[in-house]
This record gives sequence, structure tokens and C-alpha cells, in this order.
Amino acid sequence: MPCIVDRFHYTEPGFGHIMPHVAFYITGHGFGHATRMAAVASALAEQVPGLRLTFITMAPEWLLRLNLSSEFRIRPRALDVGVIQFDSIRLDPAATLAAYARLLEEQPAVIQEEAEILRRDRVDLVVADIPPAAFLVAQRAGLPGVGISNFSWDWIYADYVRAFPEHSPILDAIREAYGRADLFLRLPFHGPCDAFKSIRDIAMVARRAQHPREEVRRMLGLDGSRPVILLSFGGFEIRGIDFDRVERLGDYCFLATQPTPRPLRNVRVVTMDGLKYEELVAQADAVITKPGYGIVSDCLANRTPLLYTPRGEFAEYAALVAGLERFGVSAFIGTQDLLAGNWGDHLDELLRRPRIWHDLPTNGAEVAAGILRAYLP
Repeated sequence: MPCIVDRFHYTEPGFGHIMPHVAFYITGHGFGHATRMAAVASALAEQVPGLRLTFITMAPEWLLRLNLSSEFRIRPRALDVGVIQFDSIRLDPAATLAAYARLLEEQPAVIQEEAEILRRDRVDLVVADIPPAAFLVAQRAGLPGVGISNFSWDWIYADYVRAFPEHSPILDAIREAYGRADLFLRLPFHGPCDAFKSIRDIAMVARRAQHPREEVRRMLGLDGSRPVILLSFGGFEIRGIDFDRVERLGDYCFLATQPTPRPLRNVRVVTMDGLKYEELVAQADAVITKPGYGIVSDCLANRTPLLYTPRGEFAEYAALVAGLERFGVSAFIGTQDLLAGNWGDHLDELLRRPRIWHDLPTNGAEVAAGILRAYLP
């Protein structure tokens, strides 16, 4: 029988029994963290019928709804600041550290308030990707806290603190908070994550397309006469691209999910009506992007070649590129060529490369769900 849903509780009809409840704290930095936690939450909901799900995040609700078939609640709140960016490939380390310092000043009150909410809502488990304060909240509420990610924020911020040493207390605070986690599920292409006391490596969390490429292209109205290239920048804009030059690349059809400065003959802005993002990735002949976990895992899982650009001072970049070069088909384009619209030669070379794909397990969501289920009543 279906569950009855009210504002705070799901109950099994005829039993009055409160079903297990998991709270996911997710950084709002980019889209990859939210989409992979949606995959984990979906797998867990399949294993635990009637599971209640709450997401505490600044990630957009539409993104979670696109990637989750289960009912869920969402509370907008930021427990971290991610990395403040000018656009998809240009970061602002100074502003990032200043914002985190302000967050730490407010953190004690936020932790107390969040712990009270979790107790009120009868939450059983906290899962985080990967706000440090989530584990302080879990401990204050007397709940287990499990982290899932391929990096930790102390690793990302370490390079920034070397340039701005006055912010070194931030690293200590982050590492102390991560040390409160009961378990950390470490994904492939990872940093050390050594602030966590208990680490378990799991397979990649990835989304596989459910529809054949030809069907998706028919839905998009593509005739297949030109290679289709998806522009993917993780919810951030890229400023400064010479789209006049891009428009002269008439041998290619480009797809974008964000509007371009003006209509272009060879760039189509598509909506996600009836489609999931992994479907766009799978139908593409190649993707142009900055390497983030979400798009890298989507390309590897769906065997789509990837043309990648630098993403600024972000320690995760090297680990993701190493994973791409080991398991995928990829090529590099420098920032100057990316912004100048000099894409043609790079794409030609990428599409000529042999399609050699190495096997890489992609069942991380199911594995993580099985581990998390053991923490539920």
C-alpha cells in the first residue's frame, strides 16, 4: 500500500509506524554532489520501502526532482561555502576563505538549531557530501554520520591557505569536524581524505542513460548529419567565449542547457523536458567541459569522449584527469583556446582517437545504499 505523506512524517497505513528517515546534507557547489547523492538516495529508497528523505542543501530543487523518483523534502541551508567562483573555470580563493571564516562564526548556533530539527523530525541517519558541520550536527543530535565523496574541503582549501595563511584555523576546524564522522565512503578519483577516522572505498556513483542514443536524438530533433557536441559546465556560466568563432564551426552541432548571448546557427539550447542529463551525455559524440565528478562519471559510464579544460586552483582536478586518462577517451583544450572558440582542431583530434574504454564499476550508489541501510532501524 502507498505511504501517507504529511509535512513531517511518513507512516505505513494501518500501522502508525514511523518509517526510517535519512537527512542528506549536500554542498551547493556545482551540481555533481547533488546528483550523486540523489543516486544514492534513490538506491537506498529501493532497498528500504517507505524511507523518508530530507535534503538540506542550496542545490536547486528541480535538480533533485530530475534525479529522484522518490518523495522527499528539501530545506534550503548552506553548511559550507564550496568554492566561490567568477564562472565555471575561474575561482576566487580569497573570497572563499573569507566566506568560510564568517560561516564558522555562525556555526555553533546553526549546529544547535539543525540538531533540534533532526530530533524533532525523528531522523535516524545523517549522510553528508561533504559539509564538515554535518557531522557536528549528527553528533549533537546523537545520530550516526556518514560521509560520501571523492574529496574533502580541507584538501581543496589547503592550497588557498598557503596563499592566505591567516585563514589556517579554517583547516583545523574542518578536519576536526570530519573526525566526528562514523564512516567515510570514499569514491574513486579521490584525494587523501585523511581527516576521517574510518574510510571505506566504494565504486563510482554514476548515472547510465536508459534510452538508446537514436531515440534521444529523435526526441531532440537531431538528424545525425553532424557530430553532436554537448557543452557542460556544471551549472556555472562561462564568460568570454568568442561565440562568433564558434558559429563558424559549421561541421558540428553544439548543444547547451544554458542560454547563449545570442542565437547561433550551430548551437541549440535544449530543455530537459522528459530527459535526464545522462541521456544528453550518452547521445553526444563528445562533451566539452571542465572536469567535475558528475560529468566525468557520466562520460565514463556512458562511454562518451570528453574534451576538458583547466578549472583553476582546485585540487580535485588532477585526480579526475588521471581517472579520465586511465579509463576514458579524452583530450585537453587550454583556457585560451576554449575562450577564443578554437575548438575545431581539438574536437577533430579527439574524435579520431581509438574508442578504448576500460571497465570501471559504476554500482557505487547501490553499494553505498547497502552500507547505509545497516545504520537504519
